[in-house]
Amino acid sequence: ATFKEYNMLAEKQTKDPENGPYEAYGGGKSWDKWGKKFFHNLPLETSDAFHVAIVTPVIHYCMGGLKINGGSEVMDASDKVIGGLYGAGEAAGGIHGNNRLGGNSLLDCVVFGRVSGRSAARYFTAQNIKYIESVKAGTATAAKL
Repeated sequence: ATFKEYNMLAEKQTKDPENGPYEAYGGGKSWDKWGKKFFHNLPLETSDAFHVAIVTPVIHYCMGGLKINGGSEVMDASDKVIGGLYGAGEAAGGIHGNNRLGGNSLLDCVVFGRVSGRSAARYFTAQNIKYIESVKAGTATAAKL
């Protein structure tokens, strides 16, 4: 549509929003054949200032690759826990299935970040207790690091 047509559609939609001939996006009626109901920053004129940018595809979000359980423990190919290894955020896969709804990456980052931190703390606390007990028993071995 030309600017003139666009401005006329916007004016019609403002004056009579419920009786357009087209189904509107999100429900209702529209005067725009594509279903647009809301027109902002009008009227448009060819003499207006327009800001142009180059848009290129980028990796916005990675759907992970590490399989984790409810405790954020990383699991191997046979679903056995790999002790001491935890995953969260974009590194962990499967939380959202095959696709992620916009905004739901907070589940990965915040919830499973917190879960993995708590699980790691429990794991290493248990390892430290075992080590202290083995020192007391005289059976301590050198660290695995």
